[in-house]
Amino acid sequence: MLLPADPATPTRSGEAPINAAWDISMGSVRRLTEARLRTILARQDPPAFGRNYQPAIRAVREEAPAQSRFAMVWSSVVDREISTLSRPEKWVLYIVLYCPWLFDIQEQRMLPYLPAPHPLTGHPHARGMKLPSFRGTLAIAEELGALALHPVLHISSTDDPNVLEASPFPWIGDFLLFLLDDQGPFCINLSIKNTAEEFCVPSVGVKPNTDMKRAVRRAEIRHRTEQILYADIDIPTIQVAADKLNTTVLANLEQIYGWQRRAHPFDEAQRCEIVDALRAGVLAGVSALEVLHNMIATLGYTLYDLKVVMYQAIWNREIRINLYQHFFIEQPFLAEHQDVLDEFAHWFRRS
Repeated sequence: MLLPADPATPTRSGEAPINAAWDISMGSVRRLTEARLRTILARQDPPAFGRNYQPAIRAVREEAPAQSRFAMVWSSVVDREISTLSRPEKWVLYIVLYCPWLFDIQEQRMLPYLPAPHPLTGHPHARGMKLPSFRGTLAIAEELGALALHPVLHISSTDDPNVLEASPFPWIGDFLLFLLDDQGPFCINLSIKNTAEEFCVPSVGVKPNTDMKRAVRRAEIRHRTEQILYADIDIPTIQVAADKLNTTVLANLEQIYGWQRRAHPFDEAQRCEIVDALRAGVLAGVSALEVLHNMIATLGYTLYDLKVVMYQAIWNREIRINLYQHFFIEQPFLAEHQDVLDEFAHWFRRS
C-alpha cells in the first residue's frame, strides 16, 4: 500500500532507500530504512509467543535508540530475555513481572499498519475464542485525517529505480501484557514515558530547529492511533508516567528480582521450612538476618543459599513484606500493609 509523502520531508529521486518521516516514537531520531523494515516484519509478521517471541527492536547497541539506557531482563514467565529500551521501561517491567497472573509479554511490538489478527490468535489459552481483528494504523490515521503523519519509507520502484515510492512503516509499542483471570485470557497495552507531559510534547529527538507544533501534532496522532487500534479489539491502553512510580517500591523489586535466576541446593521440604521460619520472623518483627543466622547455626546452611530462598519467596508472594519501605536484611522485618498489586490493579484487569 502506497502513501502520500510527508510534505515536511523532501525526497530525492535516484537514492534508495530514503526515509519519508523521522521516527521519534522510540526514544531517538533515526532514519527509517528498508533493511530495518524487513527485520521488523521478519520478527513480527506475525509475532510468536513466549520464548519464541522476537521484539521489533532488541536491547542491543546495534538496535537500541542512541543514548538510551537499554537493558535485557530475563524472565521465567517467558523463558527469555525481555528487551527494555529505557529506564522507565525497565522500572515498569519489574512491576509487571510481579503480577502472578501474567502469562506472556510482548515488548517493542509492532503496531500493524494493515488489518491483522488479534494478539491472542493462535495461543493455546485462547483456543475456541472468537476474537476481533485489528483494522491497522493506516485506516485509523486516515479516519483521523492524519494519514500524512503516519511513518512512511521511500524505496526505489521495482519498475524504475530512479522513482521512489512511499511504503508504510510501523510504529512500535512498548509492552503488551497477556493476562489470565477466571474469565480467560485478555490483554492490556502499556504505553510508557518518563513523564505524563511527554505523551503530549515530545522531548526526545527535538532540536532547536524542530517544528514543535508539528512534533506535538505527530505525537498526538501517534498515541491516539495506538489507543484506537487496541480499543477496537477491546484492549485498553494505559499510559504510564514513570516519574509517578514509588521509587522505594521500584528499588525493592529490582533488588529482589536480581535473585530470581539463582539456584539453591534445597529440596522442597527444606525450602518450605526456610520460608516458614522467615514468615515467623515477619510476624515477630525480627530481622531477616537474625532468622537466617539461627538456621545457619542449627542446620549448617550457608547465608547465600538462604538468601536465594528468601528473595525468591518474597518475589513469589510467599513472604509478604512491606515493599513501601526499603528492605534491609539486618533491620527488623516490616509486614505488608499495602499490596503493590492493589496500587497497580488497573494495569492488570480487563476493561
